Amino acid sequence: MPGRTKYTRRPDDSGWLGVLLSASRGLGFLCEYTRVEVVRELAGRVYFRVADGNSEHLGKEASLKKENADRFLSDTGPGGPASLRVHYVGTPTEEVSPFKGRLKQQFGIADFGRNHARVTLNSVWDRSYTPVPAGNHRIMAPDQSHANISTAGYRSATPGLRCTDVWFPIELEGQPGNSGRYVHAGHLSEGCVTVYELIKWNAIYDSLIASRIPGADGKFVGTLIAEV
Repeated sequence: MPGRTKYTRRPDDSGWLGVLLSASRGLGFLCEYTRVEVVRELAGRVYFRVADGNSEHLGKEASLKKENADRFLSDTGPGGPASLRVHYVGTPTEEVSPFKGRLKQQFGIADFGRNHARVTLNSVWDRSYTPVPAGNHRIMAPDQSHANISTAGYRSATPGLRCTDVWFPIELEGQPGNSGRYVHAGHLSEGCVTVYELIKWNAIYDSLIASRIPGADGKFVGTLIAEV
């Protein structure tokens, strides 16, 4: 295995693979399809360098127990770029979420492949947040777990819902880097593309996480086309 390129897989429904960081001896977490370069095997562990993506662990050495490396490091890398097309539906309207109560939402429809899902593009109207603007944006690979924002209610009410701690940053057209907006599951949007139709989240997650834009060092999974 030393010298080989591998790609991470999730061990559970959180969507994040925990790895032991060599320098700090602490845990780090990598999203699926992160590319790693195996450097050695020693004392029942496989050591590798995190070779792409948006994680703070990029370039660092980490390791897994040999049995876990065999299970969660794959030879199969991601496919080509994903495409998510979002168009606004009407003007902001009030709707009662079973999880968040009464909110004024700017709803939209997100089309991906041959599927579509209802999304909310904004729920906060104090001028701090605005719906994602029209344009051709890029969807970035996940940066870190967002488990600090609980989705337990969504998951308990939606059988099989998974990987809700995995959020995909949005790079707005003409503004390099993470805009602070994300594609994620939920009923509350602070200018994000929030997948309101929770039953569709798994399919959107699967489409995005297994995709990368070639030649971008694993930093981007695809494009977001927003239409007002």
